[in-house]
Amino acid sequence: MLGDGNILGNRVRIAFDKRNTNYIIYVSRLITAIFGIKSKKEILERTNQAYLYFTNLFAVEKLIHLGLIAGNKIENSLGIPRWIKENKAYSKACIRGLIDTDGCIYKCKREKQIYIKFTNFNKQLLRDFREITLELKYPFAKANKNNLCLYRKNEVVRFIKDIKPLKSMNGAVG
Repeated sequence: MLGDGNILGNRVRIAFDKRNTNYIIYVSRLITAIFGIKSKKEILERTNQAYLYFTNLFAVEKLIHLGLIAGNKIENSLGIPRWIKENKAYSKACIRGLIDTDGCIYKCKREKQIYIKFTNFNKQLLRDFREITLELKYPFAKANKNNLCLYRKNEVVRFIKDIKPLKSMNGAVG
C-alpha cells in the first residue's frame, strides 16, 4: 500500500506491471489472507498496467487505523507508520514490499555489479525508508533527490538474503 497502492473512499487499488503475474497472485492471496475478501483484477489493454482492487469499508477503516491515509500519498506526506518502524520483522517486510513495488535490483554492466535502488517522489517515505534501512544496517546512499541506492557488493548480497525481495527471486538477479 505504501508503494503502489491507494485508498479512495471505501476502495483500495494496487497497481502492477501485468507481466509480473506471480506478484499479482501473491498480493491477491495476501489480501484474502488479511481481510478475508477476494480482490478483482483489471488489466488495461495496450499497456503493461494491471490493478487489483476491492471495495470494503471494514478493510479501508482497518488500513487507516494502521496509519495509512486516503487520498494522495505525496500531498499528504504519507510515511511508514511508527508501529512498523518499532518492529524489526515488520520493518523488513515493509522494506521488502517497497523494493518490490518502487525499487529495482539491477546489474550495472560497466561495473559488473548488482545494485538495489529505491525510487519515490514522496520525501517522507524516502526519509523513512532510509531511516529503517540504516537501522537494519543497510546504508542506502542518496543517488539523487528521488533515489536511494545500495552499492556495496557484500551489503547487496546480505540485503537479498535477509530481506528476500520477491524481485530477486523472480529472475531479476541471476
